[in-house]
Amino acid sequence: MKTVKGRPSLFPSSLQKWPWGSILTVGTTVAVLVLIVNDEGAMQWIQTALATITAGILTLFGHAAVVAGSTVQTDVFGISVVTACTGLFTTGLYVIAVLAFPARWRARAIGLAMGIGGIFVLNLIRLVSLYFIGVHFPGVLDLAHQGIWQAVFIVFAVVLWLLWAGRWGRARRPASKVVS
Repeated sequence: MKTVKGRPSLFPSSLQKWPWGSILTVGTTVAVLVLIVNDEGAMQWIQTALATITAGILTLFGHAAVVAGSTVQTDVFGISVVTACTGLFTTGLYVIAVLAFPARWRARAIGLAMGIGGIFVLNLIRLVSLYFIGVHFPGVLDLAHQGIWQAVFIVFAVVLWLLWAGRWGRARRPASKVVS
């Protein structure tokens, strides 16, 4: 049996070096996301909340929007917020990337706030823009929805993570010794 810091260990030395805290945190995050996505009530609440906020923004732009469930409807056009339109998958991947990175928990909290908030705002911009594209350019709605916005979300999440990792996501470094 191997020993670690004077205590017996059941794990081989190669496994002792794994970042178990990060693996457990990532696994827990994945499990929570799976539970949310598979919980019809939670997803309906998220979809309805996004639809309600989107309708409020459209109303500010002069389009009298109403919400029925997770559908935003005006007298001109309507959009439905389904699970894939919540930004939850992109947010989940971003959260996992931040939690898996070897950084201080304070830095991770900054990264989570940046990512969750940024992706949420980007998703609202996406929903509002898709409404206006549907009204004014219905022929390109599918391209904008399936192609352009999908790519924008991925690029945004990666760039945001890179900015966070470069600025705040530095791992704790041991104090350097000054040698005279």
